[in-house]
Amino acid sequence: MQRFAFPTALALAAALLAAPALAANPGPFGTGLDASGAQLAQDAVDPHYVIVGSSVFGPAAYAKRSGAPIDNLAWVNDSANSTWLVPAVDFFFADQPGITDTITYRTQFDLSAFSAPGWRIDGRWAADDSGLTIRLNGVVVPGLAVAQADRWTTFNITSGILPGLNTLEFTTASTVSPTGLRVEMTTSPVPEPGTWLLMGAGLGLVALRRRGGAQ
Repeated sequence: MQRFAFPTALALAAALLAAPALAANPGPFGTGLDASGAQLAQDAVDPHYVIVGSSVFGPAAYAKRSGAPIDNLAWVNDSANSTWLVPAVDFFFADQPGITDTITYRTQFDLSAFSAPGWRIDGRWAADDSGLTIRLNGVVVPGLAVAQADRWTTFNITSGILPGLNTLEFTTASTVSPTGLRVEMTTSPVPEPGTWLLMGAGLGLVALRRRGGAQ
């Protein structure tokens, strides 16, 4: 019985296991980052996010890297992967106590220059007072826990991502200033189901060859 050559099977398995390489960040970006993924300067306008649907705030969203409530850990502290966004340069802007301000931060990303059978987004977010909903292309992402300011809340988006332009929205609520949004996320390609079958076949051939060589 002719056996499948071990080097060939190993190469097949390795090729199938390798995820499609991305030449650049397909987006969406985390909050408070420039086009290269570096942190924005204090009080800089975020080029990837705008505030929509608010009669009080917008369209600009401002990056914050220091100052209360970040420095006293009431908000998740700074990292290299994101910074907080706020609707006004001053954390403690003039507000109307007792009235809930609902603020929606919108970002868009275009996958038309990237080739993949499908996509997923894995991320985490925090918000003050709370993060209410995440919407992808107008549809609420299901199964999300309410986000808080002093801890991360994870989210996963595994459907509804278009091969072209996508719109992602994060809606927060706050009864009084300060208020803000923090998001970190990664976009990755998802292989077609047939690819997983081929991958399994390749790994199976490797296992058979190893077992045959041990006899």
